[in-house]
Amino acid sequence: MNDLRITTSVDLVARTHGHRKFSCRSAVRRLTRGVSPWLFVGVAMLVTSRRAEAERAIVVDAAGAPFAAGELATAIRVRVPAEGPRIHIRVTATERGVQIEAAGGVREIDLLGLRGAAAARLVALAADDLLPDDLPAVAASAPAPARAGGGGARRDRATLGVLGALASWSGTLADVAFEATVPRDRWVIAVEVGGGQLMNNALNLTAAIGRADVGLRDGMLEARIGLTAAPVIVRNGAGDQTVLLGANLSVRARLPLAATVRAIVALGCDGFATRTTYVLDLAPVTTPQFAPWLAAGLEVGL
Repeated sequence: MNDLRITTSVDLVARTHGHRKFSCRSAVRRLTRGVSPWLFVGVAMLVTSRRAEAERAIVVDAAGAPFAAGELATAIRVRVPAEGPRIHIRVTATERGVQIEAAGGVREIDLLGLRGAAAARLVALAADDLLPDDLPAVAASAPAPARAGGGGARRDRATLGVLGALASWSGTLADVAFEATVPRDRWVIAVEVGGGQLMNNALNLTAAIGRADVGLRDGMLEARIGLTAAPVIVRNGAGDQTVLLGANLSVRARLPLAATVRAIVALGCDGFATRTTYVLDLAPVTTPQFAPWLAAGLEVGL
């Protein structure tokens, strides 16, 4: 057997020379120190305080209102200049909405069942002319608040109504009357025209009733005072025509049925300065000096 000896060895795998990588970018230093959270708190307080100083002072007293004072202040703030005198508004809840008092006066606003931020925006729109005098441009460009059924809301809404009444004359005078009212803030101007027939009496008497009144409203209640004229036609015998003149007092309740419809219940009395006596079968019948009456009906806002 021959011996095999290896006297020389070579690498069976080709050698590769190593390569160095070069970069011109310097090493990035890591942040090794913490940032205090009090720095963020301080910055936030500074930004908030500067913003508060820039905002106009708006004070709202809204106890019992269907929205928060802050909601109304926010709604007003977007409608007024950033700089100007302090605005103070007092809000009081009413049967149908709220009554607002500001530097420009007092106004009652029907909220149409709205609450929260939506009600606050409606009040801000309706109160624009009660705010300080530096707001004419803003008030003029603002849209009118919306009302139920579409269209713009009217702050002083006129009404038309129809009433049936029973009055105490020498018998019972049953009449139907139509009335028109024009409110202004808490005051009311009213005109009522109607007519009826005397019942339960031998005197065949027909009377027209006309009243011109001024009144004062407080929520659902209203009191009126005014003048009364009652043209009278008597058809017994040779007949007669005359006019009774006097004054009237009345109170009424306005009960909401819908957004623009109210039921009316009224109690009043006419006092006449002129009277006429008629004799039927030797029995005298005299027109009344005081004629209390009770009426009920409906009114519709225009």
